[in-house]
Formats: sequence, C-alpha cells, structure tokens
Amino acid sequence: MAMKSLRWSARANLTAANRHDGQDLRDGERGSISVLTIGLFLITISLLILITDIATIAVAKRSLVHATESAALRAVQSLDRAAYYRGDTGIDIPIDCSTARLRVIEELGLWMQGSADLKRPELQEVGLNDFYCFGNFVKIKTTARATLPFRLPQSSLIDVELHASAAAQSDRDRQ
Repeated sequence: MAMKSLRWSARANLTAANRHDGQDLRDGERGSISVLTIGLFLITISLLILITDIATIAVAKRSLVHATESAALRAVQSLDRAAYYRGDTGIDIPIDCSTARLRVIEELGLWMQGSADLKRPELQEVGLNDFYCFGNFVKIKTTARATLPFRLPQSSLIDVELHASAAAQSDRDRQ
C-alpha cells in the first residue's frame, strides 16, 4: 500500500510539473496568434486583389475579342460591286478591301464611343494593328490597354496590353 501511494504521489508531482512548464510556455507565446491572424489576413487580401486583377484582364480580353470579331464581320460585308457584277474574279462574293479597312476602323471607333453595355470601362486605346484582305477573306488584329482596378504593393503594374485577332470570309450558301 505504501508503494502504491508513493507511485501515485510521484505521478501527481510530474503532472503538476508538466502543467507548470506548459503554463510558462503559454505566457511566453502570448499574442503570437494575433500576429499569425494579421499575416494570414494580409495574404488573403493580397490574393483577392490578384484574383480581381486577373478576372478584370480576362473580361477585358473577352470584350476586345467581341469588338474584333464584330469589326471583321462588318468588313466582310464590303462587297466589291464592280468585280461582283463583272464575275471575272472567280470568287463568289469579292470584298472591296479599301472599303473593308475603313469599315473596320469605323466599327472599332463606334465600339469605343458606345455605351458601357458594349465595352468594358477598363479598356482604353483600342487600335487596329494588322489588316489583311484578299478576295473574300479578311483578317484583322487589334490591341488595347486595360487598366487594372487594384495595384499590389511594391508593383509597378498599372495596365496591361491585350491583343485579339479575328478572321471572316464571305461565302455564298450553295444549296
């Protein structure tokens, strides 16, 4: 019985000592959870800013692609009437390339001056980079600058340059 109480007493002393050591550790780490919380909060905010900027770029790119496709389709509608009625080109519906180029520039200008429903407010300086026209085929390349809504700390990135291209062909449906 004395042996049993001695073991129990030694266990109680060890447990008390462990509790005392743990209490000292907790007192030395007081406030460390707030530092971790602030750090994780800053990381979360930075990731949200980055994700917002990436989403803005993706939506602006999609809007530029729509404008480029619209301009290409408008260019394809520029019928070269003289060649069409002569019928000597070997092409069903020939395109007047000089008129097509003017229509592309006009369409991009109208798109830039249009309502906010048509274009994204981030897009600026939309321009025609390349225009290729031959027979009944038109290919255009456009570029624009997209302003980012947020700027990450210690980053000099304010805007990005976007590129889009589209091609269209005028064809007669042969049935």
